[in-house]
Amino acid sequence: MKLIKVLHYVPNFSVNTETFIYDQILGIQSHGLESAVLTTKRLNLESRPFSNVYISPFKNIWNERITQSLALRFQLMPYLIDYKYWEKVLQEFRPDVVHCHTGNAVKGWMHVSEKLGVTIPTVASMHGSDVNSEPLIRNKYKDVLVSAGHKEFVYWTVPSNFLKQKMTMNLSVSQDKISIVHNAINPVFTKSCKRISFNQLKVISVGRFIPCKGHIFLISAFARTLEVYPNAILTLVGNGPLKKSLIEHAQELGIYSNIRFIDYISHDDLPNLLSEHNIYVQPSIRDENTQQEESFGVAALEAMAVGLSVIVTQCGGLKELASFCDKKSVSVVQQKNKDDIADAINKHFMEKTPVSFEDRIKISDIFSSRKNITSILEIYRHAVNKV
Repeated sequence: MKLIKVLHYVPNFSVNTETFIYDQILGIQSHGLESAVLTTKRLNLESRPFSNVYISPFKNIWNERITQSLALRFQLMPYLIDYKYWEKVLQEFRPDVVHCHTGNAVKGWMHVSEKLGVTIPTVASMHGSDVNSEPLIRNKYKDVLVSAGHKEFVYWTVPSNFLKQKMTMNLSVSQDKISIVHNAINPVFTKSCKRISFNQLKVISVGRFIPCKGHIFLISAFARTLEVYPNAILTLVGNGPLKKSLIEHAQELGIYSNIRFIDYISHDDLPNLLSEHNIYVQPSIRDENTQQEESFGVAALEAMAVGLSVIVTQCGGLKELASFCDKKSVSVVQQKNKDDIADAINKHFMEKTPVSFEDRIKISDIFSSRKNITSILEIYRHAVNKV
């Protein structure tokens, strides 16, 4: 069989929150496939190196901020794409497969495909808000992706069963065209050997400070927990527009001194930080304004892989996490319910229920880079062989 050439289309290559995409591209290339990346904006050149990158920014209108707003918010993307540059890349690289990472990548590639009259086998990998939020608030975005769902040369992947169901509900994509490909977690999380201590209650949560992450409910729940365990510590890792209001909320409750805010930590250092705690909480909610909700919950999965007891809400695909380890180590609670969260925290600390070594091994296998890459390569081969 001839060597498959893959052109990865990643709108911004590569942002800090898309480590799983960057790792997957490296993994695919390490399996001998010739790979190139096309992006509208190159980011993190030193920390995310890649040798073969084509940069095709949108046609500039005034400045970058206005251009991005016109392309995405006002849905004028087809008028801002540099089709001649795309044509040059396709003629030069001659890909057998175009792999679109995120819904906006799919949308951009569909415009290019139609304009240039090409139907190269396409893998469309969707990850979260591009399925459960964007289609509900951007009509043109939805129309393009619904149309893509009916094209024979487009093959879809999602990381969870929840998102697979949402693909059919929001984008009318047939279930038999969608493959579940679990995101790979970095092996540094499962290799962490530090034993989880329950000497002091230490709770941690990782995620951007935005409404759908539900941090305000965790802080309120933690105030209740402090009534029972006054020396408990809560660590919140992240940044975002709600940070100031979250700090103010903690101060109003009189518990700010028990909360530690960490703006940023590298992915390689995160396992050590997690292992200094004993309970992880993902208090996510469905944002009624943006319709955004968790597609799966990689951060919570990483905490499970380290061995922490985990508490998640009944939001999106989070509850699927409970199926990957002993139920005594994972609790699923109601959204926006501070009492449920507090009760679960107190229960896990009292019962001392870390994820077992055996379950950590199982998680490392199910969510391994090997299985992730193998699944993608099988989809590539199927797509190319059908041409």
